[in-house]
Amino acid sequence: MKTEYQFLTPDIIDKIEEYRKEFPYYPQQLIIPALHEILYKYRDIPEDAIFELADYLKVHPSEVEGIVSFYDMFRHKKNAKNHIRICRNLPCHLGKYKNLLKMIEKLTGAKAGKSSEDGKWYIELVECIGSCSLAPAFLINDDLYDGSQIKNEEDLKNILHKYT
Repeated sequence: MKTEYQFLTPDIIDKIEEYRKEFPYYPQQLIIPALHEILYKYRDIPEDAIFELADYLKVHPSEVEGIVSFYDMFRHKKNAKNHIRICRNLPCHLGKYKNLLKMIEKLTGAKAGKSSEDGKWYIELVECIGSCSLAPAFLINDDLYDGSQIKNEEDLKNILHKYT
């Protein structure tokens, strides 16, 4: 096993070892929490980090890559400085996520599935972020917002301003 990694820094390894106390039997149980730590630190999952994590956990790289490619929250490349995810599942659809999307697109200059020209914003429509009670729910980076509380563009501007 390697002792030094480029992306698996000592702080990430310490977190993985904390998770290992909760899930000591199967290293596959550590993949998702470890990927969250990598994502938190780098804002994406560098391809080499997949191989490092697989090496560290003693699993096949395809097990790590399979998780990265399956879940929307994990991505290989930084899309922009700020990543906005808007839920479009049934509760958020009924909560008029499309109105929220139009306002966000107007204020950021980004379109769903694309980055803004200035590289500050990326908008992604996702199936669920697990916050149906806040429908239409959305995330900016890792911060969860209640779209039902946004009544006009000024409300949204105040939120977006925190990220500029």
